[in-house]
Amino acid sequence: MSWRIFYSYSHKDAELRQTLTTFLAPLKRKGKIVEWYDRQIRPGADWNKEISSKLDSANLILLLVSADFLASDYCDGVEVEKAMTRLKRKEVEVVPILLRQCLWKESRFSELQFIPRNDRPIVGSSPLDEAFAEVAREIQEIVASAPSLASEVSQPAAKRFDSSLDLVRDQIRSYSRQYERTRQRMRPSHARTRRMEEVFERMRQLAPCAYPLMDELAESPSPGERLCSVAILQLFAAKEYLPFLVQMVGSEKPFIQAHAIKALRFAVGALDPLYHQELSAALDKADAALRSAAVGFDANRQRLLREAKDELSRTTKELSAG
Repeated sequence: MSWRIFYSYSHKDAELRQTLTTFLAPLKRKGKIVEWYDRQIRPGADWNKEISSKLDSANLILLLVSADFLASDYCDGVEVEKAMTRLKRKEVEVVPILLRQCLWKESRFSELQFIPRNDRPIVGSSPLDEAFAEVAREIQEIVASAPSLASEVSQPAAKRFDSSLDLVRDQIRSYSRQYERTRQRMRPSHARTRRMEEVFERMRQLAPCAYPLMDELAESPSPGERLCSVAILQLFAAKEYLPFLVQMVGSEKPFIQAHAIKALRFAVGALDPLYHQELSAALDKADAALRSAAVGFDANRQRLLREAKDELSRTTKELSAG
C-alpha cells in the first residue's frame, strides 16, 4: 500500500516543493508514495473541498515551512489545523520541513521534529542537493513501513463522537487559534497580555463542558489546547494532573506557566487533604522547574508559586490544629 503524501506549502515556495518531489521520484516510481499538491486540482473543481478531502485521506502531511508559509492564513491556519487534529488522533504522520530560515520555533507545531535536523534550513545549506537528499532519506525511512490504516477509517471514527462534544471541541480550537495568533503576531506588551487573558477567560467559561476532553487537550501538540486544559484545571482540581501542571511550569511560555501555577494554587483549596503531601511535592517540583525554565526569572510567577505554598502551609496547620 502506498503512502499518500500531502504537500502543505506557500506558492512562493513552489520551486522548492518541485525540487523535493524530484528527489522523491524514486519512491514514487516504485509505488511507495502517491503525492498530491494543490496544482493538481482540476479546472472548475471546488478547490476548498478538494484540499480538505486530500488532507483527510493523507497518510503523511509535509509542512514546507518558511516565512511565507507562516504568514499564510490558509497554510498555517486551515491546513495546519487539520493536520494537527488528525495527528492528535494518530491518523496521520506530520513532518515539518524547514525550507527557509524563519520564526518556526513560535509555530504551533514547533515541538515536532523538523528536517533537516539541527535547525538547518534547506536554503542556505551547502551544497543544496545534500540538504534535499537528507530530507529525502528521512522520508524514505518513514515510508519503509506500511502506512497506518487509521486514515482509512477516519471519517467513520469521527462520526462516533457525540455531536455536542464536537461542538465543544470546535469552539476550543477556535479559542486556541485566537491565543496562538495573538502570541505570535503581537509584540510582548500589556495589550497582548490583556488580549490573551480575554481568550483564556473564554476557555475557562467553556471548561465545564470541555472536561471530557481533558486528556486529549493535555496531550495536544497545540499550545492553545494545552492552555485550555490548564483552564479546566483552574475549575476542577485532580490529583492525577498535578504532574502535568508541573510539566507546564517547566516547559511552557510565561503566560501558560503563570496559569499552571494558578491551577496549582486552586488545587490547594480544592483537593482533599489526603492529597496535600502529593500537592506539596508538586509545588516543590514546580518551584525547581520554574527556576530552571528556559524563559528566565520572573518575579510575578515566583510570587504566585510562593503564595500557593504559603496557602498550603496555612491550610495544613489549620487542619492539624483542628
